[in-house]
Amino acid sequence: MERPHLKLPPWAKSLSARLLVLTVSFIMLAEIFVFAPSVARFRIDWLKAHLDSGYLAALALEATPDQMIPDDLEKELLSNAGLEAVILRREDRKLLLQRDDMPAKVDKDIDLTEFSIIMALMEGLSTLSQSEDRMLRVVGMPSMAPDFEIEVLVHEKTLTDAMRNFGWRVFGLSLMISFFTAGLVYFALNRLMVRPMRTLTRDMIRFRENPQDKASVITPGLRDDEIGVARQELAIMQQDIQAMLNQRRRLAALGTAATKISHDLRNALATSMLMTEQLAKSEDDEVRAVVPRLLSSMERAVYISEQTLSFARDTPPPRDLAKFTLIELIEEVRDQILLQKSEPLLDGHTPETVKDAHPCSARIQIDLPDDIMLEADYDMLFRAFSNLMRNPLEAGADEVTVTYKLVAAKNQTGESDKQPNLIDVFINDNGPGLPEKAIKNLFVPFAGSGRTGGTGLGLAIARELISTHNGDLHLVSTGPNGAVFCVKLPYLA
Repeated sequence: MERPHLKLPPWAKSLSARLLVLTVSFIMLAEIFVFAPSVARFRIDWLKAHLDSGYLAALALEATPDQMIPDDLEKELLSNAGLEAVILRREDRKLLLQRDDMPAKVDKDIDLTEFSIIMALMEGLSTLSQSEDRMLRVVGMPSMAPDFEIEVLVHEKTLTDAMRNFGWRVFGLSLMISFFTAGLVYFALNRLMVRPMRTLTRDMIRFRENPQDKASVITPGLRDDEIGVARQELAIMQQDIQAMLNQRRRLAALGTAATKISHDLRNALATSMLMTEQLAKSEDDEVRAVVPRLLSSMERAVYISEQTLSFARDTPPPRDLAKFTLIELIEEVRDQILLQKSEPLLDGHTPETVKDAHPCSARIQIDLPDDIMLEADYDMLFRAFSNLMRNPLEAGADEVTVTYKLVAAKNQTGESDKQPNLIDVFINDNGPGLPEKAIKNLFVPFAGSGRTGGTGLGLAIARELISTHNGDLHLVSTGPNGAVFCVKLPYLA
């Protein structure tokens, strides 16, 4: 499947644009939390300033001998102060200034002597959103004479207009601060993070287009922060990928050649085995004595050729599913292995056709239930278990034991309904164990052999065949007293 050609996104969809928008948005969001207290503080200061103006107007009235001033002067004092009326209360008297002869109707009382933050915030937002021109009576103590209480009447519309003008100024200033700060943050982060990330992304796209080109490997650079470490790790990973691709290319060519050679070699060996069987009829005793070894060597060569050809396939062959018992499969594997090794059969007798066979102490013991039914490809599993049970005998073991453990598969809720039952089949031997090199490359073809002359394909093929049946193969333990492999397979309940 052809993969899409990826390109860097345009600026509007890039990290730079998102960074700029997010910075402005976050600063404006912070200004919102600053705006409400600022407006509430402005309202309180505005009302206190009008209390002080009312107090100064009242002092002008108090300075006259008879505490009477002309109406024109009284209206001018109140107009300059932006008030409708002023009431100054002293211990012995009360001074009153008002524009009209008829007292104005009061719509709302505001007592500045009682202050709380929550009330100030709520009242500030309420005044800011007010559409009607209400008459406010403000009670408080002027800053110039904190011992006197004064009342002033003022139109709320004047306060609302002043607060809105202040709000727009705060908004404009906040916007300027936001863009200025966002610009600084944008250019700083764009240089330190976004631009290196775009360069890193561009290098990754270039490497993906031609991973075998050495010029596409990025240069790590001198940075020692997270981006510098990412570039260094990416450079190492690209070098490893190129080395792996080169190795796979060589292995692919080698595999193609080996497949052709193995096919021709197997045909040649088959002919040679037929000719060797004719030598067994020779009257010369020395020739007849050499024939078994010659046949064994040829059979081994044919076996290696078949393994190589099988592993060279791109995909495993299709499964031919059938129902059979597990013990039936394992017993047939055991019989064939012992028969091929010319060892005594299960009843302890040696067949007449193998008179020259030397008895061997190797044994394969089976401890499996009779009712475990599998639905699988018989030949595939036969080959997998044959590899697992034959390998330890060829490595020096003289006893192989096959045991089991039933495991009920659980789903995420811990219930086993509609989930396949699993059986763990353990192949235990008393051989010398696996060498360290074989453990490190256990399922790696041509590298995981545990004995001299092995190809390392047996375990790799066995694992592939078992995986085809939704199973698993892994090494449980190994040591000087032998190795234990576990085959996990689903079975029919």
